Amino acid sequence: MESEKMIWKRTALFIVAVLCAAMFTGCTKAERPAGGTQPRDGKDAVTAGTEAAGTPRAETTGEQDPGPAEAEEGGENHPTTMADLLRESGNMPDTVETPELPETVLWFNATYACLTYTNGWDWRWVGGQEPTEDNAETAKYLLYSSWNVTDRESGIETVNNLLGGGHRAKCQECMDDLEEWGLMGLSETRFAEEMTKIAGGERTDIDLGDVPGRYVVAYYMYHAGIGAEYIAAWDFCRVNQLYADFYLCGFMDYGEAMDASLENSLRLQKMYDSWEEMMDAYMLGYQFWQGDLAITEDSPTRERFSYYEMLKESNDSPYELDWNMELKKSW
Repeated sequence: MESEKMIWKRTALFIVAVLCAAMFTGCTKAERPAGGTQPRDGKDAVTAGTEAAGTPRAETTGEQDPGPAEAEEGGENHPTTMADLLRESGNMPDTVETPELPETVLWFNATYACLTYTNGWDWRWVGGQEPTEDNAETAKYLLYSSWNVTDRESGIETVNNLLGGGHRAKCQECMDDLEEWGLMGLSETRFAEEMTKIAGGERTDIDLGDVPGRYVVAYYMYHAGIGAEYIAAWDFCRVNQLYADFYLCGFMDYGEAMDASLENSLRLQKMYDSWEEMMDAYMLGYQFWQGDLAITEDSPTRERFSYYEMLKESNDSPYELDWNMELKKSW
């Protein structure tokens, strides 16, 4: 079932998206998350970064767009996953038998499984990978390139920033700015006209920053009746991903990382009613972070959503787990 809250699927706001699209052409810097072949979702999408082919995608802050995939049997085209790229480069890791993890830990893994899947990894492993020395080095590299995390202290600080506000706080700031500037109450057409004037330098009293698209997404959300706190999944799913990485690279031991993931996952479980709702909020948070109007077929948001749909429809989908299962310490 299609998400009802996904902004880029709302036809009622299509006109303002098209009108505002012109303001980004040649007027702004593209923001890509730093660090993965798919962008690793890092602190902020302000730091651009790229990786060589075959390098894992970190939770988005600098993804390299995969090319179109070959048509599969049945004639349907699907986007290329990181697993495809790894096979083509000859760097596909050896298949390792997955561990028997408690269902609670699998639930944690499912919250960031979309990224795990695009990396060509296995969501049934904590962090998507077997805990080896080589994989520890990969985790350390991605933490540094995407989050500027170099040790336990900077890692905990990053987690606390996400828990304390993350991009939902930035989204609320954008909404507050639009109210203060008198733009929030404008009609779609008038809003697009004013945003275009601002981006074109006709209005110098307003600074949209490096990611003006975030203001457009915030406007959409407000008029769709969606508050900034709704996108908490974007922040909290990445917290679970970070805890897993901290375990892989030795910043936390297994028990500590799982204890922290349990506390965070209980928050997520209380905020949303299903995997579908949580992923809707995650995708909307991703769209806000990117400042993506998502009006073209190759938009980052549409691409990310396609990976989620592919994983959801797979034979071993993590979203078959019971959303409402009792999450408990079992390690």
